[in-house]
Amino acid sequence: MEIFSFAAFPLVTVLTLVIGPVLGYPEYVKEIPNGDKVPDPCRKDKLWKGVGHINTKGGGQRNPFGKIFAENGKTWAGIVCDSDSDGDGITNGAELGDPDCEWSKGQTPSQTHNITHPGICEPLSSEHCKKKNSWLTCPEAEPETDPFCPEFSQPDVKTVDLNLKRTRVPSKSSTWMCQILQWPSEGDYHVIGSKPLIDNSDVAHHVVAFGCSGDVEMREGPFECKMTPDKQCLDILLTWTMGSKGECLHKNEGFRVGKNGYKYIAVQVHWNNPGQKTGHEDGSGLQIFYTSNKRQFDSVIMAVGQQYLAIPPNTPSIEFNSTCPAFCTENMFQKPIFITRAVNHMHLLGIKQKVSIYRDGEILKELTNDKEYDYNSPTFYRFDPPIEVRPGDEIRTTCTYSSVGINRTTFYGDSVTDEMCFGFLTYYPQQNSYTQFCTSFKNVLLCKRYLPRLQGVYDNCSWRAFRSGQDKVEMEITKQLKSECGNKTTCSRACADAVEAMARHPCLQGDIQGYIIEHWSMREEFQKYTEMCKEKTSVTGANKSGYNSANCHKTNSVLLSIISLLVYALVHR
Repeated sequence: MEIFSFAAFPLVTVLTLVIGPVLGYPEYVKEIPNGDKVPDPCRKDKLWKGVGHINTKGGGQRNPFGKIFAENGKTWAGIVCDSDSDGDGITNGAELGDPDCEWSKGQTPSQTHNITHPGICEPLSSEHCKKKNSWLTCPEAEPETDPFCPEFSQPDVKTVDLNLKRTRVPSKSSTWMCQILQWPSEGDYHVIGSKPLIDNSDVAHHVVAFGCSGDVEMREGPFECKMTPDKQCLDILLTWTMGSKGECLHKNEGFRVGKNGYKYIAVQVHWNNPGQKTGHEDGSGLQIFYTSNKRQFDSVIMAVGQQYLAIPPNTPSIEFNSTCPAFCTENMFQKPIFITRAVNHMHLLGIKQKVSIYRDGEILKELTNDKEYDYNSPTFYRFDPPIEVRPGDEIRTTCTYSSVGINRTTFYGDSVTDEMCFGFLTYYPQQNSYTQFCTSFKNVLLCKRYLPRLQGVYDNCSWRAFRSGQDKVEMEITKQLKSECGNKTTCSRACADAVEAMARHPCLQGDIQGYIIEHWSMREEFQKYTEMCKEKTSVTGANKSGYNSANCHKTNSVLLSIISLLVYALVHR
């Protein structure tokens, strides 16, 4: 028996046997026009490198084009160019960019774009081509992964578009327009994120999706909603603002909708039309991503920050601070929360902002730190693993502004020419908290004002009753003021005593007065009376009472302010 041995062959022969076909394949590509540009009909973004073979990479059994090419001596001229190898009605020359069969090796083909495969009948879906391509098996296409949020690409994730019915934009500088929509799918779901659906980028400034609890008054079409979409639609779930690509929630969390969650969603769009132009229309909204494969926790959004701002003109740098203290986190949370996402929010004068967590007086973690804040391009801070905040921790917010070139004092307010100082924190698990706001007005804590056990009393001030004219002491003094001071041009001793008595009311002491004064029905009258009696009382004008016209800086309710934001917030009860 003759034993085969590589030793019996010269080395060059061995190399030819082993790798010759591989080296030879690229040479054949040069024998046909655009041989290196033929797409894979199964996957248009890839090339079919072995044009004459069943295997996309070349080698092995030939396809219909490879057979006729081999029969013609592996040259392009003649029958190869004129033939329709795959039977789809287009010649090989037309498919490979040489419709007139004029190409020769080394030349540039007359066409170098829109090349198709000469050995595979197209379209693949036609019954005729299915027969011609009986040898072809296209691999299952791999699902494309969404680069913004890979979870959006999962097969169980569905989408629904929630947007306004296209509506005329009023010819005024700022409009909030809302529409309440029923959640379209039965079942129990988690919303896991969103993308913007911007219809008119000239006016659409931000979009917010609110979850609606309980019975909702349905209204036909969009309606203006300066404050809130509806008294039942207060929970902000998802937002879009200029510069944002959308929302992508942490893998452990979702907003509950459907059978066991929100059954109605209110979409709010803020239109910014500084030129007050006519003729604009808009139907913007959000594309919502949701799944029945629910995550481990229901999530929620909380707001921290400062509601008192008075930024002097032409000031290079000024800071405002706010603390969500241990008192608040102990009362808001029954157990630790885990923050998955945070974002800062100021307006055009904001230059720096940070939100930090403190434990036992020591800094634990910076949640945000925008050293160069950009209103039009917010930075979203995401945490994996999430950041734990325990009851008793503090959350501190610092906002820095520059008013160089601004010749007026800028106050807190919802317009972009006013200012804000908020941080919005997404966390899980959702707890039975009486509020999701841990903001302050100077040193007045919202969490304390709304603490159920205090029943609306803040530092001996029944602030709700005072604002609504239902506080008994305020009612009695008001009667005296109207009796002794009303319709008079000079101050009597009795009028002065009544002014003094009202000025000593707990609701007109300290920082609390600044929060509630704008909504006090007696504000303007009391200012007139204190001015009239300034020579006979220790109350200097209206300042001692806490009212200062220079500080009437749009102290709208927390809810109005938060909802008019470009980013997150939650329910104000």
